[in-house]
Amino acid sequence: MPRFIMVALDGMRPDMVSAENTPHLAALAAAGTRFTNARSVFPSETRVATPSLVTGCRPGGHGMVANTLFDAKAAPDRLLRTKLAADVDIMAMGGETPMERMSLAEHLSLAGKSFALVSAGTQGAARLLHPVAPRLGSFRWNVEDTEGATFDEVQAAMGATPPAGVPNTARVDFAGRVLLEHVMPRHRPDVALLWLSEPDVAFHYRGLAHAETLAALKAADAVLGRVVAWRDAQPDAAEIGIIVLSDHGHVTGKGKRSLREELVKAGFRAGTGMAEDIDVVVAPAAAPGMWLRDKSLAPQIAEFLAHQEWAGPLLARNPAILPEGEAFPLAVLGSAHRRSADLVATFAGSEEADHWGLHGTAPFDTADVPEGGGMHGGLHRSELATVLVMQGGPFRNAAVAASAADLTDIAPTVLHALGITPQGMEGRPLLGALDPRADAEPLREVIIMPHGFLLHGMRAEAGGRFYPTGMVRG
Repeated sequence: MPRFIMVALDGMRPDMVSAENTPHLAALAAAGTRFTNARSVFPSETRVATPSLVTGCRPGGHGMVANTLFDAKAAPDRLLRTKLAADVDIMAMGGETPMERMSLAEHLSLAGKSFALVSAGTQGAARLLHPVAPRLGSFRWNVEDTEGATFDEVQAAMGATPPAGVPNTARVDFAGRVLLEHVMPRHRPDVALLWLSEPDVAFHYRGLAHAETLAALKAADAVLGRVVAWRDAQPDAAEIGIIVLSDHGHVTGKGKRSLREELVKAGFRAGTGMAEDIDVVVAPAAAPGMWLRDKSLAPQIAEFLAHQEWAGPLLARNPAILPEGEAFPLAVLGSAHRRSADLVATFAGSEEADHWGLHGTAPFDTADVPEGGGMHGGLHRSELATVLVMQGGPFRNAAVAASAADLTDIAPTVLHALGITPQGMEGRPLLGALDPRADAEPLREVIIMPHGFLLHGMRAEAGGRFYPTGMVRG
């Protein structure tokens, strides 16, 4: 019976995979099935991507609509940051999880199979990747854990977790050790997920091709190399498939600004929580959300943004709050949910090379990322493009798959390979990884957006879901 190890390289750009920087990943991609049309979801943020990965649904289905968001029912006076486990719990409002679809672990459990998570990311992201671990009696460990049964178990077996760093290579290395030296031999899960926080941390705080970033890339790749070596040494090595993925790409941030401050300067009463003197709650991001006290304010905000050179088109949960043609529906991207912002701003990115010689730059709104640091969250093609490689086990050897794919298609593929047909997943099994006859070039499409922007995308089949691949000026 097949087993699977999924390895996530947070933020990895597919155009940065090379024999020099990521030799193990490059070799795995050459040996297995490499998806050339793999994409993230929108917003292309980690705590939107992680639930999309494990639920097989886009944010309109699972309900985690942004890294930072406003939920008036859960916390009317402030923004919620989903990297914090406490804020994820607040969003759950007394329930088990704020996610509204079953996770991969739950589908596996119903079929009598097990799942384990080892994460070098944030504690909030770990909660979203494996939301009901306590109920299932399943393994979930994160480098930020400071208490609990799995924390005690790992500390007793492996020692203390290293401190966080920039780059976060010590924790990435330790997480790899926890998986290979403890979880796989002791728990022997049917599906394991190892989440590595590099190269994302280095991309953000050092830049896409800084010397420390390239060192972090090599460190994360070395962990992948150890995973492959561990698999190859097992008696059932031929049955163990490895899936390597990234949750989003990165684009170099150029033109840092605060949307909230821009709105305040323009005379709007904008803040980070609803109050008597606040009409617009703004969540900073590469695609900032805006929640309005009074929807009649939307046309004024749209008019202001339409005259800003740095602004891209507006997206809306309900486009009817703006005149026809002034907003693009979030629903087209599978991103409309009751928690979604009334309006989502985008930034007008560039197709030109950055100062590293890598494709693309874009303005951004994030306080802790420096000018010139890597960013993601928007619709730039370098933010949406992701790594997806499947090798070993049932997967094709030395193959290139052209099928349209995003994060929501990965869990259905794993479950299909295990003979499980899940209910409630929007994604589809990527059968092109198993059978060359099932692979097909996607149908390309260009959608006209407000104010002269174009959204390029694809569909796996006529009438199928739209996969955005990049927004450009027309």
